[in-house]
Amino acid sequence: MNRAFIIFFVFFLIFLTQSQTFGYNENELSAYEDYECVVRLKNGDIITGVITDVFNSENEGLGIKIITELGKATIYNNQIADVRIKDEYYRHNHRVFLLPTANPIKNNHFVGSFELLFLYLGAGISDFFSITAGRTIVPQVTSSQQISLINAKFTFLTMEFDSVARMVSLALGGNLGFANHNNRFQHLYVVSTIKLYKTELTGSVYYKVGSDDFNFIIYGNNMQELKYPNGSFGLGLGIDTEIPRMKGLHFIGELWNIDVERPTNTALMLGLRLCNTAVSADFGLALFTQPYIFPFVSFVWTPF
Repeated sequence: MNRAFIIFFVFFLIFLTQSQTFGYNENELSAYEDYECVVRLKNGDIITGVITDVFNSENEGLGIKIITELGKATIYNNQIADVRIKDEYYRHNHRVFLLPTANPIKNNHFVGSFELLFLYLGAGISDFFSITAGRTIVPQVTSSQQISLINAKFTFLTMEFDSVARMVSLALGGNLGFANHNNRFQHLYVVSTIKLYKTELTGSVYYKVGSDDFNFIIYGNNMQELKYPNGSFGLGLGIDTEIPRMKGLHFIGELWNIDVERPTNTALMLGLRLCNTAVSADFGLALFTQPYIFPFVSFVWTPF
C-alpha cells in the first residue's frame, strides 16, 4: 500500500508541473473568437477578455489579440497553456468537497487525493452522466479493512435564466460504499444546484437503502459500532463562491446530516480552494457535533 501511494504521488507531481506541450492550432483558437475567454499563460499569469482576432505572424507564429480591461493585448501560441470560454473556466463545479453538485463532470475528467490517503477519480460521459470512484490506502491496514466508494449521477435538467439565478441544474444519483469489505452502504439521492453570479448553492436529499442497520467497522485492532438505520433520510448543503478580485480562490463549505431524526449526526466543513484549469487544492477544517475538529486537504488534477 505504501508503494502504491508513493507511485500515485510521484505520478501526480509529474503531471502537476508539466506544461501543455503541443499548444493550439489555428482552428482551435478561431473557435474562441468573439467570446469572452480566460487565457492561462505558461508563466502562470491569467488574462481575461474578448478574443477579437486570430492571426499568423512570420516571426512569432500563431497568436491572438484580446481586449482586456487594460486595453488590447497580443499573445502568441507558444505562451498559452490553456484557453477557455469564461463561463467554462471553472472546472471543479461538479463537487463541493465531498458533496456532488447537480453539475455534470462533462470532459473535466480528474484524478485526486483526499487527505492524501483516499485516492479517487472521476469522469463524465456526454453532458449528462458522471461517475466517481475511490479507495483508501491507509498504511498498516489490510485490504479488507479499507474504505471504497463509487458514485454515479445523471444530470437530467439544466436551465439558464437572465436573472439573479443564472442557471439551475437537477440530478439523480446513487452511491455504493464499503467500510471494510463486509459493511455495505447504499444511497439514492436527488441534488439541485443554483448558479448565481459568482456563487453556487447546492442542496441534496439522500436515502439509505438495502443495507444493515448495525455495522461493526474494524481498523487494525480497533472496532467501532455504527448504528445507521436502513431507510434513513439525510441532507447535504453546499456553497462554492469565488472571492472577489482574487481569481482562482474560492470559499467552499458543506453541511451534512446523515439522519434527520438524529441531529447530532451532523458535520460542517469549511475551507478554501485554490484552482486553475489544471489543478485545484482544498484546505479547511471539519467540525463534528461530538465534538471533533480536524483539518482536511484535497488535491485534484484535471489533465484534459
